[in-house]
Amino acid sequence: MEKYIDLMDLVRLGHEVHQQNPLSRFLRLTEDLPEQTDENQVSWSIKGHQKPHGPALVKLSITANPRLQCQRCMKLFNYDVASEVELQVVTSERAFNADVSESGEIDNDAYEKILANKPVDMLALVEDELILSLPYIPKHDICPELAEMPEDNLEKRPSPFAVLEKLKH
Repeated sequence: MEKYIDLMDLVRLGHEVHQQNPLSRFLRLTEDLPEQTDENQVSWSIKGHQKPHGPALVKLSITANPRLQCQRCMKLFNYDVASEVELQVVTSERAFNADVSESGEIDNDAYEKILANKPVDMLALVEDELILSLPYIPKHDICPELAEMPEDNLEKRPSPFAVLEKLKH
């Protein structure tokens, strides 16, 4: 599989490309992450499509499971990434900036765009999306070591206000 893809051809032909790469191949992504194992793979696919009289679109889907370090307990854990983004393929700078007004405001209802006036480096595109998919501060939902604190097992003392509750009745 070629590293570079002509996205306009992909749209015109309605093709789909699938690939799997080791996470360690994405150097910008992994430079600040813990060491990744061979099991940490990135699966991605990109499919071109266009509706009649509509924009040229590609749908990029990525799944990965990078190892991150929890910032609460400092233990390593695998973080599930399942990202799907639809991009409008444009071939000129003018079309790329068409959704930005003269005052600099961006039309939030417009598709995200990708400039594809030459073949696109797919691994760089996948890596960019992966970087955007990772949390700024990685952490477990519930840290395994913090899930059950010793205080949780202590016998609960009755509230001093429990006596007042009895007087209410």
